[in-house]
Amino acid sequence: MAEPEMKIVETPKGRIAYREAGSGPVLVCLHGLGGGARSWMRQLEGLSDRRRVIAWDCPGYGGSDDYPSKIPTPAHYADAVIAMLDGIGVTGEFDLVGHSMGGAIAPQIVAGHPGRVRRLVMSATRIAFQKWEGYQERLREHASMAPEEFGATRVKSMCSPDAPIAAKTAVASIASEIRGPGYAAAVHLLSVCNNEKELKAMQLPVLVLAGAEDRIAPEAETAALTAIIKDARREIIGQAAHAAYLEQSAAYNSCLTVFLDA
Repeated sequence: MAEPEMKIVETPKGRIAYREAGSGPVLVCLHGLGGGARSWMRQLEGLSDRRRVIAWDCPGYGGSDDYPSKIPTPAHYADAVIAMLDGIGVTGEFDLVGHSMGGAIAPQIVAGHPGRVRRLVMSATRIAFQKWEGYQERLREHASMAPEEFGATRVKSMCSPDAPIAAKTAVASIASEIRGPGYAAAVHLLSVCNNEKELKAMQLPVLVLAGAEDRIAPEAETAALTAIIKDARREIIGQAAHAAYLEQSAAYNSCLTVFLDA
């Protein structure tokens, strides 16, 4: 299957780019800080036989406009997700995968737009990101490095040492395309994220999904995340780090399918 082409929808939150494949129940995929819509290439390919899979470029990434404010919050980006979906005719219920930064946005969609999310997958993410000390270093790296060099640095933190070459190449390529303003806005989003209240209030099935070798969302973080949600269970994917959706895409897709079809 060829990689789905980028599409653009005009919304009150600006132009938002996305890629989609398949038909059927809608599955929306939100990428992380070092990602983009192309991060979900294996899900667009592997799950489209049974679902309409939609992956966005968050504001400031890929083909999407920068967010109008320089100090966005997860709730602002949640509203942008809904604006995108409404703009392409998805006005009812959908399933949602929020990976890392996407997992900072996802609880705000559930809280701010009741009845829209049917089942939620929190992928390699945390309750809160506020105290993480690496933000400014990430911004300095992005400002000082050539795109290819920056992409290579992200591979080291996102992939396990034994990850397939194709996965490492994809992670590096996607990260090399990140734009400065979008990256800075996303870093701010994470720096103010604490979803403890929203997670405790959730009344829908949740799967917490993580790679066994993930250093960005390690076992202690995903265990705490699972414990705080009323109806949550956790799955750990072996031989994978932060980018499990690419490193072990077959296992990742299997976990999604079993959970979403339950």
